[in-house]
Amino acid sequence: MANKASVFNYTDYRKYLADYYIEQKAATPAFSYRYFAQKAGYNSSGMYKDIVSGRTNIQPSFIAKLSKAMRHGRREEEYFENMVLFNQAKGVDEKKKYFERMMRFYNSKAYLVDSSQYEFYSKWYYSAIRDLLEVIDIKDDYQKLARSLNPTIRPEQSKKAIDILLELGMIKKNASGYYKATDKIITTGDEVKSLYVKNFQKAMMELAKEALDRHPADHRNISTVTFNISKETYKTIETELVACRKKILTLVDNDQNVDRVYQLNLQLFPLSKIP
Repeated sequence: MANKASVFNYTDYRKYLADYYIEQKAATPAFSYRYFAQKAGYNSSGMYKDIVSGRTNIQPSFIAKLSKAMRHGRREEEYFENMVLFNQAKGVDEKKKYFERMMRFYNSKAYLVDSSQYEFYSKWYYSAIRDLLEVIDIKDDYQKLARSLNPTIRPEQSKKAIDILLELGMIKKNASGYYKATDKIITTGDEVKSLYVKNFQKAMMELAKEALDRHPADHRNISTVTFNISKETYKTIETELVACRKKILTLVDNDQNVDRVYQLNLQLFPLSKIP
C-alpha cells in the first residue's frame, strides 16, 4: 500500500493505486475518487477507477500530477513514473529499459533479471500455455487455447501469450505449423529473488488455494502438516525438497505421453519467530 507497503514493493502500478485507495479510505472515510481527482487536478472522478480496472492508461503528462497527489518523494516519484511506463510499454526492449530503471532503486544485484525472466513470469498463464502447447496442437485458434486452460482466460490474452513466447524465443512453429516449446523445462533455480518471480509465485499460490474448490479430489493432491524443528533439521528438509524437485523434473523430462498441465508448489515457511 502507499504508506505501509512502499511503492518500491510494486511492479504493477494499477495494483499500487488500488491498494493506495483502500488504505486512504480506511484511514479517512471521507476520502473518495472525486476528492483524489481534485487533488490531482483532474476533472473526471471516474478516471481513477478506469485506470485501476485497466480500462484506460495513464497519460505521461499525468504521471507527475498523480505522484504529487500521493505526496511522493523524489525517489518515489521517479520509481512510480518508470513503473507506469514499464507497465504500458509495448515491446520487450522498451519494457526492459524501464524495468532496469526500476531495479536501480534496489541495492541488491539479485533484482537484476533479464527480459525473458520478468516478462515470462509476469502472467501465470504464460508458463501454463507454454506447457499446454506440448499437450494440444494449436496454430492460431486462440479461443480454443484460452478455453483449454483451467481457469480459462480470454482469447486476446492467449494471443498475447503466444506473441510474448514467440518474441522471447520460448516457442516456435514446427513443420506442421503448430506452436511448440523450444526447450522442455524452465526453472528459476534454487532461489529466485526478482519481483516478478515473487508475483508469479503468489499468483500460483492463489490458484492452489482455489484448486480446493475448482477440482475434484482425484485430480489434485493438497496436504498440510505443521511441526516443530531445529535449524539443522530445517536445512536438511530444505536439501530434501531441492532433491525432490529435481527428481520430479527428471520424471517430467522423460515423460513421452503428456496429456495435461499441472502446477507443483512446494511451500515450507515458518509460523513462529526464528531465534
